Amino acid sequence: MVEKIRVSLWDIFSFFLTGLLATLVLTAFSVVYGGLTLKELFDALSTFPAAITLVAVPLAFTLFGMVIEPFANYFDRYVLKYALGWVSKPKAKHSHEETLLKEEIRSKYMGSLNGKIDNPYAICKEYVETKQLSTTFMVYLSRYGFYRNCAFISVASGIAALFLASTWCGGILALMFGIAASAVFKRRAEDFYSYMAPAVYRAFLIDKVSWVPGSGG
Repeated sequence: MVEKIRVSLWDIFSFFLTGLLATLVLTAFSVVYGGLTLKELFDALSTFPAAITLVAVPLAFTLFGMVIEPFANYFDRYVLKYALGWVSKPKAKHSHEETLLKEEIRSKYMGSLNGKIDNPYAICKEYVETKQLSTTFMVYLSRYGFYRNCAFISVASGIAALFLASTWCGGILALMFGIAASAVFKRRAEDFYSYMAPAVYRAFLIDKVSWVPGSGG
């Protein structure tokens, strides 16, 4: 059973790396605000057997990331979408390419579904995945998920620092830094999100188009 377990890029970026990052942030907070010293931290880590650590730690990071991911998803959908909407507008060249490819697919390859389905993305994505035509879009999707989670962690860290800081001035600065970092991560997440649809459409068309040598004139 174990050898049949498949690990995707989404598992690595959106779950494992998110859990690792969140753990590092919590550790930093414990050192800065909780009185934990680096010596105590390293002494505690050295007591864990290496064999257990190699198995348990990655699993723990992944499970932690899986817990964080839905909160980051809803926070992005219902808060960041409106609070930081000005940084999440797709680049014009990506929007233009997506529209161009989408219309080509709708007009030539949707058959009787043309006009009934406004966006062929889901069908094209399923087609590309089923035929294993490309994994490029999964790279974009996994990085989108990771940076979206980073945006959530940044805001959460800023809010926590606001209440844990010894002075209001320090807390407000930490909150402002967290919001600024969240804006950067949100912008990067939306960049990768805007790459996904064109990548799916390109893979679909490459498989569908009949390439005729020399037809370009």
